[in-house]
Amino acid sequence: NTCLYLMIPLFFYSTLRAQPDSTKTFQKLTLFGNLHPSFSITYGNSQKVFNSFDLTTAQIGFLSSINHKVKATILYNVTKTTGDIQVFDSTHNPLTVNYFKGSDYTAFLKEANIIWTPVDYLELTMGQLLSEQYLTVQDKFWNSRYIAFTMQERYKFGFPADFGFRIAYVSKKVRFSATISNGEGPFYKQDENGLLQYALNIEYYPNEHWIFKYYSNIYPNKHLSRLCNTAFVGYKNKRFRIGIEGSIVENDKCLESNDFKGLSVYFLFTIKPKWTLILREDYLVKTSFYTKASYSIAGIEYEIHQNLKVSINQQLLNHNNNNIWQSFLSVGYKFLYP
Repeated sequence: NTCLYLMIPLFFYSTLRAQPDSTKTFQKLTLFGNLHPSFSITYGNSQKVFNSFDLTTAQIGFLSSINHKVKATILYNVTKTTGDIQVFDSTHNPLTVNYFKGSDYTAFLKEANIIWTPVDYLELTMGQLLSEQYLTVQDKFWNSRYIAFTMQERYKFGFPADFGFRIAYVSKKVRFSATISNGEGPFYKQDENGLLQYALNIEYYPNEHWIFKYYSNIYPNKHLSRLCNTAFVGYKNKRFRIGIEGSIVENDKCLESNDFKGLSVYFLFTIKPKWTLILREDYLVKTSFYTKASYSIAGIEYEIHQNLKVSINQQLLNHNNNNIWQSFLSVGYKFLYP
């Protein structure tokens, strides 16, 4: 807990140095949300054609600001929050289980935090925090979540959010943050062991085009610790953007050699106003789902409105010489009020 003991004095030091806020108090409430419906046709080497309508994202949230230094966010997300039940016999053969699974569209609290900025360069956040591993930068840079989640979220390299405390130094070119969290993710409270996860994140913005990011966390365990290291580089201009992301997770679930490795490269090019070409390739050395697999996306996006996009895209998962093809009609809508 050395990291925690170092962060507490820094918190109080920054608080004492903060000047009284002379800005008049005001109440501002913003409502925001996202909807991502889709239709897909799935086919492959050994699969029959499978048609499906889906809703990959349904979110609604509120952002409240008391003044320019204090704000709070609450975000509810609708998704599958539980896994299917599996039972095995003594020789590890799967057994048939009858149970009521419930809805795959369950609302859960994805983000709920209070952010205080006592001075311009310091942010203090507490509550349920979005993960800086892949959500706060890579997801926004990819900006095509309605087509597919980024690699780390899609293949569960880490949790999208967790309960904890974050302190961040923020300037025009650099953001450096340290986070202490439960380590169990957004669906569970702290476990009976009371262990905490520690994370460091640094982002560097040399100019308006480039982003460099490195993230690392550790979930210490007396037997075996879980480690994660992630790096991201992004470049964008008025016509295109390209992102490269790599991640290594060691001893996931604190199991020895239960390691994940993945690399994702994507390219988005504006062909002409409102039309964008989207290309992406993920290389999965190992995940909880696949070993030595690749995932590809190629498609066209049309921006009907700045808040409404539609895409026709082809997706391919190659694993063990088995190609699973999917043709998608993807729609992304977001709203902000007022």
